[in-house]
Amino acid sequence: MGGRGPRLEPGEALTANGVGCFAWDPATGRLALDAVARTVFDLLPEELTGRADDLRPRIHPEDWALLSGLSADLLAGRRDTYSAFFRVLPQDGRSRWTHARGSVVREPRGGGIRVVGVVGDATPDLAHSALRLPGEEARDPLRALGEGALALARAMSVREVSAVLGDEVGLRPLGAKAMSLGVLEQGRLQMVRTVLAPDAAGFPRKSRLADSWPLNDAVRTSSPLFFTSVHAFLDRYPRLARHRHGFEATAGAFLPLVDDGDPLGALGIFYDDRSVFTLADHTLMKAWAKAVARAVHRVLALDRSREIASGLQNSMLPRRIPVTPGGRIAVRYRTARQGVRVGGDWYDAVVLPDGGLGLAIGDVQGHDIEAAALMGQVRVAMTAYAAEGHGCDSVLGKASAFLADLDADRFATCAYLRVALATGEVRAANAGHPPPLLRHADGTVECLRLAGGPPLGLPSAWGLAAYPYTTAHLAPDETLLLYSDGLVEKPGEDFDVGLSRLAAAFSSGPPDLEELADHLLGSLAGGPLAEDDAALLMLRRDGTDILT
Repeated sequence: MGGRGPRLEPGEALTANGVGCFAWDPATGRLALDAVARTVFDLLPEELTGRADDLRPRIHPEDWALLSGLSADLLAGRRDTYSAFFRVLPQDGRSRWTHARGSVVREPRGGGIRVVGVVGDATPDLAHSALRLPGEEARDPLRALGEGALALARAMSVREVSAVLGDEVGLRPLGAKAMSLGVLEQGRLQMVRTVLAPDAAGFPRKSRLADSWPLNDAVRTSSPLFFTSVHAFLDRYPRLARHRHGFEATAGAFLPLVDDGDPLGALGIFYDDRSVFTLADHTLMKAWAKAVARAVHRVLALDRSREIASGLQNSMLPRRIPVTPGGRIAVRYRTARQGVRVGGDWYDAVVLPDGGLGLAIGDVQGHDIEAAALMGQVRVAMTAYAAEGHGCDSVLGKASAFLADLDADRFATCAYLRVALATGEVRAANAGHPPPLLRHADGTVECLRLAGGPPLGLPSAWGLAAYPYTTAHLAPDETLLLYSDGLVEKPGEDFDVGLSRLAAAFSSGPPDLEELADHLLGSLAGGPLAEDDAALLMLRRDGTDILT
């Protein structure tokens, strides 16, 4: 029979399926919601002012942070679209999962951007899948998916993304037994996480995309692969038969990881209790793959930026530390791990004209390229002044004038010490830097409270550029520790608490100087989420006096 097709009104399908529309203008903060979208967020008329902050009371605080990060990516041009699951807190207090998709619309002739999209209740899409881990009761799939996505959003490196995939919070969203992860690296697939034994012979950790392995095929074809039969899987990949010992999955899925059109790698998901994948399973796996792809895309950019920042920073530190009769030196430096921050911490050691040793440690204000550049200039200037044989007070005074003349509107803290290793005499001056520590031969630790002056770089018109020196003695087998504040300070904590923690670690650390340096940096520099860079320099005077 002929005839016309059914009538379709604009927006009718969206409204009938409970999907609302929104538009957001980042420049003004104005937000427009249609009637369905207002229902999704359960917003009362009196709560509406037409601004994005209207939604804040209705979105879970953790998810608001996630959405804010996605918005920042859109505004920075790092992505043109987004897709996110998040929790809405309606009037009745019972949270429910919601899904939103948005795209950037660029106005003509540089007129700015708008973000337009759709939002709807996600419960009907995913409520039919009961997520289980072995021995557990059924869990809310949407809640598990959201918790996993938040864990991925907190990851700051590819290694941390891999750790989430192997943890309960990563396995729970899909009720999976295990997951594997491959990431594209210079045209090859690098296995970051594998379910095979670490010493699996014949299984490459890095392979060409043309090689026939499950994750490679998913990346190359941009299509997911699903297997609910071990026989069918091994028929396609017979080389994997000898690698299955000790891992008895009965079903698996291999999904390409793509974000903003960029292929990033592939995700393997393995089950031991599936004989068929339902539509809900497919929906969950695709949603999880999107979350993993977003995280991988973000941390790959962070890893590359950190590598560049670390290379820049290290290039401005001394390439060699002098070998001096009568003493040994150990140095360490570690960049911040939280985000991408280039710091201004530095250390240096120079042999002086009289045969003594000049030691310096400092920190230029700020965490950016300018701070690193200034650090390099100040370090070189101080080395030059020290090599000319100036006293401690003069070296700091000249360095302060040098930094002030750069008109950088930055200051720097610094401690500079002259050590005569033959006698153990120490002369030290300080420009607002944390005090050195001295470990005696018996392991007790003393804090050297130095006479202090102002930070380097303050205007000479202020009349504050005096740097008196303090004398001390370094006995045989004693160790001096110079350090930057990244080794002691924590947000919201009193400085003396961190200093006591450093002194205790310095006292109890191993006797070997290099091992002691590793111990201090590893235990006190803030771990994988350190917000500040950290530097240390240690000098140990030999146990025999070279004059005897």
